[in-house]
Parts: sequence; structure tokens; C-alpha cells
Amino acid sequence: MPTNPLSDHTDGTNDGLRDGDHILSPSLTNLYEGVHNNGLLIPHDTAYGDGNRNDPSNLPAAISQGAAANAIDVTACEVILDGMLYPISAATITFFSASPHLLTAAAPFATVALNPNEECLFVILATPSGFRFTQTVVIPTAAGNYPSISGATADYLSNGQGIDNKQSIVIGTVRATRIVAAGTGDLTIELLSEFNDKRVMARPSPMYLSPVTTGIVGATASVDGHTALESVHAEVGNLGEVGALWQSFDTDGNNVLYYTSKQGGARHTWRMAPNRVLVSTLAAITIKFDDSNILVLTPIGACIVTPSGTFPPGHLVEIKNKSGAFTVTFDGNVIVVSGYGRFVYTGSAWERLI
Repeated sequence: MPTNPLSDHTDGTNDGLRDGDHILSPSLTNLYEGVHNNGLLIPHDTAYGDGNRNDPSNLPAAISQGAAANAIDVTACEVILDGMLYPISAATITFFSASPHLLTAAAPFATVALNPNEECLFVILATPSGFRFTQTVVIPTAAGNYPSISGATADYLSNGQGIDNKQSIVIGTVRATRIVAAGTGDLTIELLSEFNDKRVMARPSPMYLSPVTTGIVGATASVDGHTALESVHAEVGNLGEVGALWQSFDTDGNNVLYYTSKQGGARHTWRMAPNRVLVSTLAAITIKFDDSNILVLTPIGACIVTPSGTFPPGHLVEIKNKSGAFTVTFDGNVIVVSGYGRFVYTGSAWERLI
């Protein structure tokens, strides 16, 4: 039955947040991972017509019973860990002492075989090196007993599988039991009795940008540069070495996407999008860096276009002169009748490219 893919953290088979449930640490630690933007990239999130988008068992990194009693199948996924995207192929993970999927730090974690009436959990991880697992302490099977993720089992929190990237996320836990049978493999697993989904899913798009303004909600007072951004509070901030991207307005109240960072040792602010087109017949035009950057002109006389204020290096201005009788001059550069000019600001002067 279709369901919210995130619901298993609260209503798992035996592990959840309901009264009487057991709670495992990944239900909480994965919240922190998600805030840090570690998680699975789910293409179904942005494919609203996909029939599997609300079917957790058909999403990336889904865990299911394998062909053997001590094996699970995990579907392929792409995982974001410490800002890097890692593709992981689908895999069959078999729980045995020499498994290549066993999580390793300085040395392989120890695995322990189950005796009759014993159980444990296997924690399944997505790491920079692929899917891995670690085993919890084995406990007696009894009413009210449930394995805990502690000790060496939880070492994944600080020491993942990657050579440099030590971050990882838990995608699920599997409960393994042995009642009386000999079991399968050298860990003598009789049954994989429970699968708990712990996937955390990153949502990179769409990205919503509320307008940044110095006024009230709905105002169009512009924050159009890094100086203005740093000064929105009485306590003036300092962007330091950090870049920033935000949406605000131009002087006419149109939405503009701005970006600020350092270039050539100095901080600048760029108008990123959208291009703004000015269609005009005026003979005198002044433009600023957050005004129109594409000018289509049919002037009624010789036209002067004057750049005003501070422009960042790399700012482009394009001018089409559609007049059949009058020239257009931009910063001393003449655009002939029916001509075109493309100009870039170098940081100190305007240069004509075309």
C-alpha cells in the first residue's frame, strides 16, 4: 500500500516512536545527518507522476530478504556524504564473519554466531565505499528484550568506511534470530525476522528562496549587494570567506538572484538571473549593475547609455541598435546604425567584445 516513505521511522515493525515500541539511535541520529544534508538522493521525489514515489520498497536503498536465510538484497542508490555524491550499485549482503560488506575501521569488527534462543541486529550502512553492515551484541530472545546499538556497533558514527570521508548513514536495521535450528552460515542465522527502514532522504530541489528585503513582508526594498546584506541588522555582520546566494529586488521592484564572493582579493556581488531586457526609444539611458543588461534600442536621436555605480568584474551588457539613423554610445564606444555591441567590465574599465 502506498505510504509516506519517511513514516517507517515512527511506525516500524517493532522499532518506532509509538507507545510500547523500541527506539533505535538511527531514528534520531539520522535527523542530524539530514540537517547536515547527508542522505539518499531520491529521483522519485521530483518525479510527481512516478507510481513508485510513495512505495518505500521500490525506492533506492530498499532492503528485502535475500535468497538465503542469512542474506539481504539492497537496491541501488546515490548517497550524499559530506557534500559528495556516491553512486552505490545494488548488492546482496550475506551475513558471515568474512563478508566483504562488513564495516571495517582499523581492523574488522568481530562477528558473533547465534546460539539457540539468541538474536541480534545488523545495522546496514551507506558509506563512500558502498553498502556495509555491523553487528550488535547478541542477546537472549525473551519477552521485552531487544538488541541495542551500542559499543563497537555504533563506531560508524565516528569512523566510516571511506579512506578520507568518514561519514556514513544508516539505511536500515535487520533483526536476526535463531530459535532451535542450526542456522545458515558461520553466524548460524535461522531467520531474518524484521526489517526496519532508517533511510534519510536529501531533498535538493526545488529550492525555495523567499525575498530578502529591509522592509516588511511584501515590501520590495532591495538588498542588492554584500554590504547591504551584512548590514540588515544593527549589528553589522561579516561574510568573511563565505559566498552567499539570495533573492531580492532591483530598483524597480523586480525579483533578482544575487551572488557574492571574493574575486581578485576583493568581494563583489553579481546579478545572476534573470536577464532583464530594456526596449527603449530614449536618447539618454542610465543603467546600474542590477538594472537591464540587454538593451534593444530604437532611439529618436543620438543615444548615450551611461553605466552608473559599482559593477562587478565579468558583468556583461549587450546593446542592439535598431535605429536606421542614429548611433548609440556606451561608455565612449559607438554602436553604429543597426549595429550590436557586447561589453564586459574588467573590474576597472569596460571592454568591447563584439
